[in-house]
Amino acid sequence: MRNLRLLALIPHPRELLIHQPFNPVGDGLFGIQTVPNATLREEAELLASCRKAMSAGATVGLVPAEMKIGAVFFDMDATVIAEESIVELAKVAGKESEVAAVTEQAMAGDIDFAESLTRRVGLLRGVPASILPEIAEGLTLNPGIQSFVGFCRQINVPVYMVSGGFHQLAEVVNRKVGFSGFLANRLGVAGDALSGSVDGSIIDAAAKKQYLLSTCERIGIPPGSSAAVGDGANDLLMLQSAGVAVGFQPKPVLISHLHAANFKGDHRMLAPLLFGRDLTIRRSAVPI
Repeated sequence: MRNLRLLALIPHPRELLIHQPFNPVGDGLFGIQTVPNATLREEAELLASCRKAMSAGATVGLVPAEMKIGAVFFDMDATVIAEESIVELAKVAGKESEVAAVTEQAMAGDIDFAESLTRRVGLLRGVPASILPEIAEGLTLNPGIQSFVGFCRQINVPVYMVSGGFHQLAEVVNRKVGFSGFLANRLGVAGDALSGSVDGSIIDAAAKKQYLLSTCERIGIPPGSSAAVGDGANDLLMLQSAGVAVGFQPKPVLISHLHAANFKGDHRMLAPLLFGRDLTIRRSAVPI
């Protein structure tokens, strides 16, 4: 038996069938409670109820209350930032609809990520490389990411970003947020324009998983003491390798693998979920 920490948007989903009161956090937007002395069967049943609620679009999470998180790993596109970075590049190339269609297929797990990335990057051939800094500066950070990473820095928990997006954009995002490290694909450049290829190995699902595993080994924690946050099929192996898997507005393919889902879009919910600590969340910043 072990104690569990349950977090849910208020009012909590009826699928949870919880009778004891939630303690409000995040200016009352979320509720949190400890489920004491849960058996393995009770924990499995409650997690199944949480996943049922997630399938209906509920923001809810369940983690061991005494778990010590030693590192957090984030996907970038549609998780740290609001956009899919390759779609922003495609707008400049005039290939937005073609690239967006392939991106959605890849994120839903319908086609292989490496193949889809190669096809999408090929459509960007000839785009002036000088436009990359402007695109990077225009990317929108999702609510709460800077506050959460800052909070983790204060409690000495490193936070990393690993992305199937692009280094030239990720380095600007990293500068604004302050991750402890990051990894992303590098867009090839020939002369003054994008070459239409990726330099080096493609950062796919396996590479994301390996980044989590190797980073945990380097900093001296077991992968089961990490948390990972992502939104699509390319994050699945990374999420499965972490002790806590959090979906940020997750695609359906992820739901059955998650311990938590954040459909309300503010990363500050991770502080009470993972650490039992409160960070204020303004209701006006989170669409309901």
